[in-house]
Amino acid sequence: MTIPTRAGRTHPLVVLVRALLVIALVAAVALVGAALVAPAPAIAAERLDARRAALPAAHIDWPEEARAAGYGVVGIDGGEDVWESWGSEEAHPMASVAKLVTVLVVLDAHPIEPGSRGAVIALDADDVAAQARALRENAPIAPVFDGMQVTQRDLIEWSLVDSAGNAIWSLANWAFGDMDGFAAAAAAWTDRHGLDRTVLADPAGLDARTVSSAADLTRAALMAVEEPVVLATIQLESVRIPGIGIAPNTNRILGEHDIDGGKTGTLKIWGRNLFVTAVREVDGEPRRVVGVVMGTIAADETDAAMISLLESVWPNFATRTIVEEGDVIAEYRAPWGASTRAVAAGGLDAHVFADDAPGWSATVEPIAAGAVPQHVGEVRLERGDASVPVRTASLLPGPDAWWRIANAPHVLGWYFD
Repeated sequence: MTIPTRAGRTHPLVVLVRALLVIALVAAVALVGAALVAPAPAIAAERLDARRAALPAAHIDWPEEARAAGYGVVGIDGGEDVWESWGSEEAHPMASVAKLVTVLVVLDAHPIEPGSRGAVIALDADDVAAQARALRENAPIAPVFDGMQVTQRDLIEWSLVDSAGNAIWSLANWAFGDMDGFAAAAAAWTDRHGLDRTVLADPAGLDARTVSSAADLTRAALMAVEEPVVLATIQLESVRIPGIGIAPNTNRILGEHDIDGGKTGTLKIWGRNLFVTAVREVDGEPRRVVGVVMGTIAADETDAAMISLLESVWPNFATRTIVEEGDVIAEYRAPWGASTRAVAAGGLDAHVFADDAPGWSATVEPIAAGAVPQHVGEVRLERGDASVPVRTASLLPGPDAWWRIANAPHVLGWYFD
């Protein structure tokens, strides 16, 4: 059956179909055109995980003649302290090195302002009794009398330079009211700093129950060199004590092998302990280390062990390249398959101790398709403030026409991103 039409006139349905086809063709052409010119989105970088340089582990010549030993390192580009210990992990008598810890406890409660001698302290009969007790223990003393006025810093210097047993007792008694108050403060302080094997049964270390481990003493030594009053005191070659005159520092190797401070300790039932700190310039950077040796017998043996320990520490300092120029920091991967890399535009060096190398972090911006190589951010060491720019290594090609047409629905969505 045919549809009757008037002669020379196209049926309306045919006209409609033709119109729809034209519209569809125009729409298809328009959509293809729109896909071909759709603005490609910016491509975000995929940052790589921060890598640490493969560096040699620390090599230390531990003194075999000591029953316990420890060392610590501070001042590596403002980073966290690096330390190691060797030998016995048990707590041993601190002897007079305990005075160093006592001073830290006192300064925590009664800090001294820069340039000040601290509080003025009036001594009394209890301080005279402490002097007699120190004499009975054959400990060094600073002569005192009832009514004598001294400063907080006088007592610190007499305690740490001449190792006067009564001076540290007077300091602790003044700071906390009595020995029970001192014991409570010391216990709270060691607990707060995680010194689990450190006990201050007395402020001077004359009591064999006043103990610590090499590792704990190393941590305390790191705190000591960061306290300006303590560091300045242990660096003194001598101190003037009323009634005695000039008393030399008990640290016999002060001034040798770059040693600029320390504290000695001796107890008959245990032996000798020694803490020192030293500064040496390595690769143009000053480095400070602390060392602790515990449990030696003869003074010469103690000094030799410490010197050997310190001299083995210095070679572990070095300037290392952490990020090399051209290292890949991030990657750009476009959905159409194109890619490029973001690379360091320069090298980053750090002053490190052995394998304690800082990692790095990066800030990298998105880039547009077709962007020529350019700076896109920076890479920065996790310690200190060293950084270098990051740049793209090559142009990031845009999507070609065939990919745009084949992925038209996805491409058209770019108009709404």
